[in-house]
Amino acid sequence: MQLGAGSFLFRYAVGNDKVQPPNPLGPVELVGKAAKLGFDLVQFADNLPLSPYGEEVLDQTRETARQHGVTLETGTAGARPERMLQYLAITKRLDAKLLRITPHATDTHPTREEAADAIREVLPAFREAGVAIAIENHFTMTSADLLWLVRTIDDESVGICLDTANSIVQQEWPMETVRQLADYAISLHMKDYRMSAHPDGVGVLIEGAPLGAGDQQIQTILDELEQRGKHLPMVLEQWMPPYSSIEETLQQEDEWIRQSVAYARSIL
Repeated sequence: MQLGAGSFLFRYAVGNDKVQPPNPLGPVELVGKAAKLGFDLVQFADNLPLSPYGEEVLDQTRETARQHGVTLETGTAGARPERMLQYLAITKRLDAKLLRITPHATDTHPTREEAADAIREVLPAFREAGVAIAIENHFTMTSADLLWLVRTIDDESVGICLDTANSIVQQEWPMETVRQLADYAISLHMKDYRMSAHPDGVGVLIEGAPLGAGDQQIQTILDELEQRGKHLPMVLEQWMPPYSSIEETLQQEDEWIRQSVAYARSIL
């Protein structure tokens, strides 16, 4: 089983609205760092969109991955035909074979029927290129609706990017999500979390944890996938909260990644 790094594993090193590192990782730097950490695969997501980068950077990203023996996958948000075709061109330039997508984005709010229509519109181009579309169970769609979407499209080029924690927001426990979606999974996101009583006594807290240090039933998930004949790369992400300073945040992110890699290698 390949071990993959999702770009959300490096959310603070890449930078976001709340944390801006002094030297944010671009796609070339992220691939190089992932390779040094021993990852076999890098999957870009919408926290590091590739569309703003020109051909030179994309070519450098592809060649860096090739030099290190790293497989690349791409990702974006928003099921709009023009966006998916734009990312298909990027995917082909990177010699990648999978585009992970979330149907919804800040500028895109399709119904499940509209998402199905958009994906069907671009399918001929994806089939011709030999690129699969992996639709992620993100925060805005239940597993039941995602199953409807994949079954309605009914094409071997379209499957599910199975995230093992996102659907908690949809009031689904991870194993419930896994059991519903596993048969259609073509990509796997693994992250860990801890659940505890809120310190003010007003419900519960769900917080990220390094892989293997939280409540996620990691081995049970892998066993379930194995029983379904699913041998998927395990792409790591994490929900680490920011710390009081950029320096401490980046230091802790590196430590969480190293802990997660060590645990993942111990069980693979």
